[in-house]
Amino acid sequence: MRVSGSRLERGRHVTKHAVNGDIKLLLVDDEDVIHRSAGGFLQRMGYEVLHADNAEKALEIFDAEGADIVLTDIKMPGMDGIELLTQLGKRSRDLEVILLTGHGDLDTAIDALRKGAFDFLRKPAKLEELLACLARTSKYREVRREKDRIQRRLDALIRSRDADFERHKIVGESCAIRKVMDLISKVAGSDRTTVLIQGESGTGKELVARAVHDQSPRSSMPFISLNCTAVPDTLLESELFGHEKGAFTDAREMKRGIFELGKGGTLFLDEIGDMSPSAQAKILRALEERLVRRVGGSAEIAVDTRLVTATNQDLDVLIGSKAFRSDLYYRINVFTIALPPLRDRGDDVLLLAYHFLRQFAAELRKEVTHISPEVQTLFRRYLFPGNVRELRNLVERAVIMCEGTSVTEADLPPLAEGDSAVVELDQGDLPTLKLAQLEEQAIRSALERSGGVQAQAARHLGIGHHALRYRLKRYAIG
Repeated sequence: MRVSGSRLERGRHVTKHAVNGDIKLLLVDDEDVIHRSAGGFLQRMGYEVLHADNAEKALEIFDAEGADIVLTDIKMPGMDGIELLTQLGKRSRDLEVILLTGHGDLDTAIDALRKGAFDFLRKPAKLEELLACLARTSKYREVRREKDRIQRRLDALIRSRDADFERHKIVGESCAIRKVMDLISKVAGSDRTTVLIQGESGTGKELVARAVHDQSPRSSMPFISLNCTAVPDTLLESELFGHEKGAFTDAREMKRGIFELGKGGTLFLDEIGDMSPSAQAKILRALEERLVRRVGGSAEIAVDTRLVTATNQDLDVLIGSKAFRSDLYYRINVFTIALPPLRDRGDDVLLLAYHFLRQFAAELRKEVTHISPEVQTLFRRYLFPGNVRELRNLVERAVIMCEGTSVTEADLPPLAEGDSAVVELDQGDLPTLKLAQLEEQAIRSALERSGGVQAQAARHLGIGHHALRYRLKRYAIG
């Protein structure tokens, strides 16, 4: 800081570098002592400090050099601190203002908080209070910037006519999910090609099935979804093919099955691996002959539906145990889309989190707009065994619990409990072992313990068989 006589040279940098988070402060006060004491102290703490002795000069400096945080007195000759706050707000949203106030200005300072000031300090402010206030302001600014960055990415996906979100209604921009979107685009135009979607529970298999339908020539026709585990085996055939009146005790009238109802459209059978062998045989016939027969009927009914199926099970294993027909597998597995688990999608977890945050905040009419840095870190590290569905539920609960504008750890259930908890690594291993190396070592160890039996190794690792097979291919483990 340079001093000229008894006056400070205004508008000059007092340090050439900023070590305190690269934060640039603009200190606005008409008292030299504030600039000498507070300004000098902040300089020694590593902040980059600009000075102005009135609001008009402060606006000139801000327009020329910018600032991250403005620390301003309320009462000054000419324009006061409240009007300065208003003028700065018109110039930038990426700025926080802290007010310095005397005892008599307390009501004015509180009113200024409603107008956008971040905080205020009473004069004379203690230096430790000033540092604490700046730390709070800097932390809030980081949270807001991260939120804004992710929101801009999300908004770009939604707004752009050519964005994958518009075409697929899938949020994400990781390499893993973009490969899925590319496969959707390639298969959607094939009018009758059957599609098998594989992935862990909660990865969004039905969303992908709908995207295939929406991109296909059948998009104007029905999309019908059926979860095979939700219908008792005794009623599944009736749901699929319909029944005639009197076909069984409760058949009081004729009913069309979803193969008929979905004429010209897409039929999505979720969890097809749980379908009984008898139902599998009839599905196979419907696919091969494009004919169905209602329960209790004799007439053959022509059907024209595209079949998309999904499972979280390893169908190869089910075929080996005679629980799934190999001929049906080859018929439905013409085109496969493997969905990655959320833990393999990088920062998609934050895009999705903010997508759900905005959705539930609107539904619940709450002003929740941020996710704290601690929660963002937790989301990046958590394994999400329930995948996107679990994240959605966590965010919904967090919005309900949140009392302020930012979701904190207090708004979440404990995520560090159980086998699927946050991964804790020995700090001594970090310089030499990357996470992928640790995962590969764990897989090889589990295979060795299980004598090469993949199903048993998957149980040792606490993951599904499909997830293990995905990683075996990823690490080229034979």
